[in-house]
Amino acid sequence: MQKGFRWFGRVALPVLALVASAGAAGADCIRHVYNRSPLTLVGAQEGGPSFLVKPGTARAIRLSGPGSLELSGYCDAYGSRGNDGTGGAAVQASLRYNAVLDRCYMEIGHDFFDRELRRGFLPRDSLAPFTVNNPKQGDVVLYTDRTICRPR
Repeated sequence: MQKGFRWFGRVALPVLALVASAGAAGADCIRHVYNRSPLTLVGAQEGGPSFLVKPGTARAIRLSGPGSLELSGYCDAYGSRGNDGTGGAAVQASLRYNAVLDRCYMEIGHDFFDRELRRGFLPRDSLAPFTVNNPKQGDVVLYTDRTICRPR
């Protein structure tokens, strides 16, 4: 009887602990929005409260499940001048993201070859001056200079 219980304790208890911890695993990732430009970057996630990323800094965001991220870059800190002189955003992007288990990424590309080649084979639109999924999957980088703020 003692030998059987020892075997059960050595095998079953670790298996039960693994099963219990697997149920608590979530599809969340911490990623970053980098502002490598002189613009003031304002973002909102899933229509929630906005956040500010000052020039030369970064902000951590939590990606959870599928969602969206809206980003706008302003020439002046309080949006007093945009590229058209009316105070609007100089650059804007609306990005979709997905978080599945330990994988978080920004969705880019067309759905035309989605089943065969996966998303991202054909570019959707130019995201410039934003770069997505770099340096890590799910990261976003804004990189531009002040020439984008000149009136056209």
